Amino acid sequence: MAYFWIEYGLRGAFCDGNSYIIRCDTRRELKAAIQWEADSLRDAGMLGASKRAVASLAADAWRALKRPTPYPFVMPISNNGGCSYAWGIHCAPSTRQEYLEYCESCA
Repeated sequence: MAYFWIEYGLRGAFCDGNSYIIRCDTRRELKAAIQWEADSLRDAGMLGASKRAVASLAADAWRALKRPTPYPFVMPISNNGGCSYAWGIHCAPSTRQEYLEYCESCA
């Protein structure tokens, strides 16, 4: 059982309010959650977040369970008219305690 924090926002910035923590049994479940986030952003007119990038983000975040890193992994995305990829989907391992606190705050 693994827990992951997922957020959409500016790369390098903390965007409170649009993050969530999920529980996954497999990397495939994590990939599906990231793909759902990427699809919703693509429907809103954002560019990027290919299937390959989603798979890479899920694999890197899953590997971080065994080798922790100080920063979250980010998949860059861009708004439709922009030329830079300033936005991103962030993903990092989380703890069971953080997951339980998140569930309490949503109830």
